[in-house]
Amino acid sequence: MPEKDDSTEAILLQRLRGGEKGAFEQLVRQYHAPMQRFARAIIGEAQAEEVVQEAWMSAIRHLQGFEGRSSLKSWLFAIVGNEAKGRLRKDKREVQLDTSDDGAMFADKRFAADGHWSRPPTQWHDETPEALLSHEDLVQCLESHLQCLPPQQRTALLMRDIERMSFDDICNILQVSTSNVRVLIHRARVKIFTMIEHFEETGRC
Repeated sequence: MPEKDDSTEAILLQRLRGGEKGAFEQLVRQYHAPMQRFARAIIGEAQAEEVVQEAWMSAIRHLQGFEGRSSLKSWLFAIVGNEAKGRLRKDKREVQLDTSDDGAMFADKRFAADGHWSRPPTQWHDETPEALLSHEDLVQCLESHLQCLPPQQRTALLMRDIERMSFDDICNILQVSTSNVRVLIHRARVKIFTMIEHFEETGRC
């Protein structure tokens, strides 16, 4: 994936701070859909759009205070995460991270020490994740299983494997340690890849 063009982002930020309408429209076109996916991963479909709208309003209010220490994308995702988690707290549905068996991830022989698949599902040898997602039945099955994941696992997996965010950014947004992020992603991948293997073998979700 191409590296972020810091100079291009700096120009966009300058235009945003100058109140240029076209700059804000560009920002929305670029990040609204990923922000929606992220919000859905945390709080579900029903409240995701409202959370994103609140996040945009918050971003506008605090734009002048953005110092550029992270990318605009990471900053926006952090705002979405805060908005979504705030709603979860209000609904008394905050899910705490269970790290009691962090070491278990290294006992699973399907994964190497670095957390990557030792033996990927058969179809993954020949097709990229993007190609796999072109299969409509698999997409529906995947979406169903993603919604069944614990919110923290689902969110970490989405940010790492779909949005291609760095571990540092994920840690900052979820406010957990790198080791906890790795555990979350590992657990989510095990569940999702097990589903993919079952789908490949049976053609059923």
